[in-house]
Amino acid sequence: MRRCASSHAPGLVTRGQIAVELREVGVAAGDTVMLHASVGAIGWIVGGPDQVLHGIFDVLGEAGTLMMYVGWDGSPYDVTIGLPQIPPQLAEVWPAYDPATSHAVRSWGVLGEILRTWPGAKRSEHPDGSFAAVGRRAEELLVEHPLQYGMGERSPLARLCQAGGKVLLLGSPLSDVTLLHHAEHIADVPEKEVVRYWAPILRNGDKEWVQIEEFSTQECLPWFGPGDMFEAIVQDYLQDGHGTVAPVGAARSYLFDADDLTRFAVDWIEDRYSEPVERYVEIKVSPAGPADHHQIVALFELMEEESPGTVAPKRRLSTRVDEFLEDSDRRTFLARVGEKAVGVLVALRHSAERGVLEQAFVDPEYRRRGVLRELEIDAAGYLRDAGCRTIQVHADVGNEAARAAWRALGYSPSEEFLERLL
Repeated sequence: MRRCASSHAPGLVTRGQIAVELREVGVAAGDTVMLHASVGAIGWIVGGPDQVLHGIFDVLGEAGTLMMYVGWDGSPYDVTIGLPQIPPQLAEVWPAYDPATSHAVRSWGVLGEILRTWPGAKRSEHPDGSFAAVGRRAEELLVEHPLQYGMGERSPLARLCQAGGKVLLLGSPLSDVTLLHHAEHIADVPEKEVVRYWAPILRNGDKEWVQIEEFSTQECLPWFGPGDMFEAIVQDYLQDGHGTVAPVGAARSYLFDADDLTRFAVDWIEDRYSEPVERYVEIKVSPAGPADHHQIVALFELMEEESPGTVAPKRRLSTRVDEFLEDSDRRTFLARVGEKAVGVLVALRHSAERGVLEQAFVDPEYRRRGVLRELEIDAAGYLRDAGCRTIQVHADVGNEAARAAWRALGYSPSEEFLERLL
């Protein structure tokens, strides 16, 4: 039989501790707060995840309000996006969205469903982009949530700003700030991506399918910089001296003024997207030769600037490029847009059956435009012609952006290493 340890395990976090540390972050009685939380990042919550919400309510008091973006776990968004009409078989079997009973999206964390079912909780009527709230302003925030452009004017996000609300992140990444979808919606910039999908809702007790139109929450605007655009916006906001940062349990946590962050984000977006940004570019990939030496070195210098640790001097990078170009078992591929070199990838014939892709790099201004895909196609063709049957790529565990890019190209983990420091 398992027994509890006689002393507390590291990382135990109590409801009372959460309340104390939230006050230190800047949450106060009577506040209206939108929450994003990673329970695991906070620590081992004594009594279970619901104690996180209890701790927040202990600070907000009876005059405060807590809101979360909870969505709908049964949303047909991915199935119906872009369809001109609903197939009759699908329309018949798909259950309608019911704000009172439809579950929150589980993959967004456990707290959304807990808040949705909290005593006195309210839920907005938007089937895919629903919010839940508890407290004095709950009805005010959620009433008449528009079906069309549900992150824009009159949305719960707009009302959060009007109410002087705040955004609280407990261990969640900066890219999770849903409020920035509101900024995307209201920013005056051209060529925002529009999507249309279908959802079944209850009207007078009957199921009715409605077509919903909104600016895309996946890629409303083209973003080719490193990381996530929302993360870039919030990082710039923090660097300008806005917001507060402090630990809650083990979680790095943030508190932002909702209206101030929205206005900052709108200005940030309008400044960068006042003119249409070309989403697609013509990419040309070719094997590199000695004449491409300086362009490859320039890309390697950019790669070094993004890498942690000591930056290699240009002389060493130049020598490395020469070695790659002269190695008979390697082929270096260069991607260009017009005359500009925008990406490099080195393919190594490691053995009779295995190839390795090395030194993969895309200029930050040209990421998310298919450059890596085009480089990989040519590199894979070279290795296939050389007799290789498998291709390996080594991406650092901490470089999630790179790992995600390779996964999108069909690569998956093949082995796991165990290691320790000496």
